[in-house]
Amino acid sequence: MTADTHTKLTFLSLLGGMGSARTVETLDRTGGFDVKVVRRRLLETTQHTLNVHRDLKSIQPGGDGFVDSVRVRLLHAAVRRRLMQMASQQPEYYSMDKCGVPINDLDSIGTISTFSTTLIWMGLPRQGIYLRRQEMLDYLALWRYVAYIMGAPHEWMATPESAKAMMESLLISEIRPSAASANLANNIITGLKDHAPTYASREFMCAQTYWLNGRDLSEKLEIDRPSLYYSSLVLGQCLFFITLVRRIFYTVLLEDKSKGGLGYKSSFLLKHIPSSIISHRFLGTHRG
Repeated sequence: MTADTHTKLTFLSLLGGMGSARTVETLDRTGGFDVKVVRRRLLETTQHTLNVHRDLKSIQPGGDGFVDSVRVRLLHAAVRRRLMQMASQQPEYYSMDKCGVPINDLDSIGTISTFSTTLIWMGLPRQGIYLRRQEMLDYLALWRYVAYIMGAPHEWMATPESAKAMMESLLISEIRPSAASANLANNIITGLKDHAPTYASREFMCAQTYWLNGRDLSEKLEIDRPSLYYSSLVLGQCLFFITLVRRIFYTVLLEDKSKGGLGYKSSFLLKHIPSSIISHRFLGTHRG
């Protein structure tokens, strides 16, 4: 997994994924995408994806990618249980009728899709990269296995055709941005801007968002429209990332705290579990 892949996962899969208003209802209540903690949350997600992509040993039982996937599965189960408990006690906190069971099978399919199919048919082509069929099969097989580990439905990934059809269905049915969607999307940009190791400006990250998600979704997420200058910089970044190897990226973003990395190996502790009805009210809109 290279740095350009991380960029697509951050600005297409994660930020663009905030366009799903129903899923955002759950994220909003965990506080994990509050502007003060969003950077750590993204680095932890980066650790998971890097470990999944590292090598065969990492994804086998006992490997880092395997262990991370199991821990994320347990975290999801704990959040689901807690939200359902709170919804039964205070129905106004979370509407099961409107949003469904938190982190349900459809949500899980959507999450796996953003890390696999969205990358294949949206992220890479928008940077001029097109995978061969065998590469698609291999990448889908990897994430189908991750879905299996995480207890998510995975039969839809059996072929590129069925996987692409699921992705397109989700884009039509689930991407309906809300005010909370725009808030969390902007939290991601605000939480990452001017931080090590890239020290990227807000304008540059907005340009990345438009480049990967398109104008329509970016505007609905209330992302500032970039200038031609910053759009040109994104093009240059695509060319630069070709030369940046995965190992350098892993060291900078995760291992080396002095350069702005996470500085430790996350165990995906149950940090983002809602504890009260107030937890989803403190986010606010964070621009800067």
